[in-house]
Amino acid sequence: MRLVPVLPMLMRPHPGSGTRRAPIAGLPGLRTPQSTIRRSVLCAVLLTACCLARSAWAQAPQADEEHVKATYLYNFAKFVEWPPDTWSASDRPTLICALGDDRLAEVLQQVVLGKQANGRQVEARRISSFQEGKSCQILLIGFHDKEHVVQALRGLEDASVLTVGQMDRFTDLGGMINLVRTDRAMELEINPKTAEAVGLKISSRLLAVARVVAAGRNGNQ
Repeated sequence: MRLVPVLPMLMRPHPGSGTRRAPIAGLPGLRTPQSTIRRSVLCAVLLTACCLARSAWAQAPQADEEHVKATYLYNFAKFVEWPPDTWSASDRPTLICALGDDRLAEVLQQVVLGKQANGRQVEARRISSFQEGKSCQILLIGFHDKEHVVQALRGLEDASVLTVGQMDRFTDLGGMINLVRTDRAMELEINPKTAEAVGLKISSRLLAVARVVAAGRNGNQ
């Protein structure tokens, strides 16, 4: 599965003007030109922090889907705050785990190799059980069926773990961030209230480039 990367579309000139910018393709958003420009700039800030440089995106007209997802997962570590007691020591790494998607776990390990986020080393790990997820700061739940997703979320209980999914209605089930594939790009659905309930704070810069949704931790509206 291949995706056209978002980055080349972010700062496309608007017809008839040398300063205005066209809206980001595929991103629902505010309707004023000023808000569209601000949204585009914030999205550029997020995506240019990815492990792929701008030149790499420009040279490749399509980006591998797993690599795009892995890059987002890495960047979430930069735009989320965890409770101060999350790490037992200052030199402990930020751990991004993948459950139920072995291919993405492999790509994620390559993406984060040697990288840091907010002064901490970032490590990626493939896990095989719901219980292991509690030791992670970010958990990609790769299942596409409701039963396994619900089991994974319930297994975390009230742990301060940022949960990320890739299935329809993931946030309705109690997940925090959903990676939504469209024809043109990878979009984000985020439920900040679910994250706040376990002590996580998602940056407004990240929320600005996502579709913010509201649902209870167990799917209660």
